[in-house]
Amino acid sequence: MDINKMSPKELAKLKDTFSEMKKKAIADPIYFFETFLWTFNPKEDPFHFRFKPFPFQKRLIRDLIDSINNGEDLFIEKCREMGATYTVLGTLIWLWLWTPASNFLIGSRKEDYVDNRRGGLTGNKEESLFGKIDYMMTRLPKFILPEGYNPDKHFNYMSLVNIENGNVFSGESSNINFSRGGRHKAILLDEFAFWDNAEGVWGSTADTTNCRIVLTTPGIKPSKAKKLRFGKDGENIKVITLPYHLDPRKTKKWLEQQRKRRSVEDFNREIMVNWELSITGRVYPEIESAAYGDFPFLVNQPLFCSWDFGLDGVGIIYWQQNKANGKWRIIDSYYNEDKPIQYYLPLFGQPIDSKFTYTDDDIKAINQLSQYPPAIHFGDPDVKKRSLLTGTSTRQELAKSKIYVQCVTKNDFYIRREKTKVLLQNGIEINANPRTEFLYECLKMARYPERAEDSQATTPIALPIHDFTSHYRTSVEYFCVNIDAYAMEEQEVPAWANKARSWLTSKNSILKRRSL
Repeated sequence: MDINKMSPKELAKLKDTFSEMKKKAIADPIYFFETFLWTFNPKEDPFHFRFKPFPFQKRLIRDLIDSINNGEDLFIEKCREMGATYTVLGTLIWLWLWTPASNFLIGSRKEDYVDNRRGGLTGNKEESLFGKIDYMMTRLPKFILPEGYNPDKHFNYMSLVNIENGNVFSGESSNINFSRGGRHKAILLDEFAFWDNAEGVWGSTADTTNCRIVLTTPGIKPSKAKKLRFGKDGENIKVITLPYHLDPRKTKKWLEQQRKRRSVEDFNREIMVNWELSITGRVYPEIESAAYGDFPFLVNQPLFCSWDFGLDGVGIIYWQQNKANGKWRIIDSYYNEDKPIQYYLPLFGQPIDSKFTYTDDDIKAINQLSQYPPAIHFGDPDVKKRSLLTGTSTRQELAKSKIYVQCVTKNDFYIRREKTKVLLQNGIEINANPRTEFLYECLKMARYPERAEDSQATTPIALPIHDFTSHYRTSVEYFCVNIDAYAMEEQEVPAWANKARSWLTSKNSILKRRSL
């Protein structure tokens, strides 16, 4: 169509047509999608095609608009490649174009996932969130765009400004100050199950928006996203599930192809939207018999503490035995990564060193755990040589604070595993709180490496995978192997236990109020 060759009457008619189309687009977001938006899939030919929403996507568009307008949080869990990200971003563009005060913050766990364009460059970088917005915006006709809009001026790195009404898209990657200092009509938290600092981000965003949109597949670690999904923190949030069968492109043949090309865990998580994960090769399936609930500190029973001193992380677990049923009880725990051993000393009553930075959750843990009485400590026999600091061993450093780590020297993984399996088979009690919840998930998810079906290896797999589960798993193992030896040697109440009882009697502690 060459407008230069059109008569005034034809131009007027075309202008009326455009005006009518714009009115329809403003009134109906589905019409806007079907008429003006495009989407992209490099796995299909043609790669570029008009966005014709499927029924489930139309419902999602309406649910998004309702949640944003009503100021309600929304949790969207999805199978891979459902077009959910394009649907969410297209809905936000529709609001940004024509709804007043539609300022949106969009975030992901890495900066390149938010915007992988540099210097405001537009093009084919649609892998990022702003790249997808760029892809859709560059294909909108001029009469739909804001009056005076110039992408060179108004579409910069992590920023898109509506010059006509002042609405703004801004972007940010995961960090401890995420969203602080701004106000937004809605915030998109993309793939939130994989974010660092997720707990802090969720708390800070409550002050900056009434509508937080979580868009994610199930994660591979215990996470704030999982707690939200299942209401474990007592927060009510609307959940929308997008399973594969809602997408007509995902046929039975497609499902079988995905099953064959993915591991069991990956298939269950990415395709079946399974948060619990069907873990193959679990190290301790016996953990399923554990009781998880209100099992507080026992005032009249000794306290034990097990440690795993890893070079990349430390897991600390507090234990007591419930004499009423003979079961061992985990009353609390603490985990952190890449910290020197001095960082952990305030948990045991030492002053906080100002050279270290503690989060709010760390301070809360210190305030609670430092109230426990002296404990018997078990740990790694390699604590003498596996130093977390320069010039002195971990054991020597702990001894300065009167923490003496006992250990059975003959304790390879096979010995530890057998002792741990026996203890877990008898059943343990786990006192429920956010710290022990992570421990509980780690024990459930610890696994051996998966061997390919066509592997010719005949030797058994020796050791579990070293990942985020390892330090809590090993801390449990050190307790089990050491408590067995300790129980055989001890014939009377140790002196430290009498000191602990005296401490409890004299100290005005919250432990008294929470004890059985």
